[in-house]
Order: sequence, then C-alpha cells, then structure tokens
Amino acid sequence: MATDLNHAGEIYIEFQVVGHSQKVTAIDAKTGLEATVIGPSKVTKEHMTNLAVKKLKRKIAQSAV
Repeated sequence: MATDLNHAGEIYIEFQVVGHSQKVTAIDAKTGLEATVIGPSKVTKEHMTNLAVKKLKRKIAQSAV
C-alpha cells in the first residue's frame, strides 16, 4: 500500500463542539476528499487536527492507487 503522508496541498479544518464531544473534519482543497474524527472536547485542538490530517492523507494515498 502506498502512503504519501507528505501531501503538500491545502487542507481546510472544521471544528464542531457539542457538549463533551468534538468533531474535526479535514478537507483537501484539491480533491474535495474529507476525513472526520470524533473525540472528547477536552482533547487539544492540535491533537485532533493531527489525527484528522493523518486520516485524510491516508485516504488521499489510497485513492491514488
């Protein structure tokens, strides 16, 4: 499986907090692909962003195969 985790395109990040949960969506500007992660709202935005971006990059790499 090819994994291009060095994807250099522009990525948009969206946060939604509901109660004790947060949903973070990472969207690739070029392809329109998106990946979402959900976790507790007490987890840092940086950590949740990293998870969503890594998930998106894996999805981009898989779609290129």
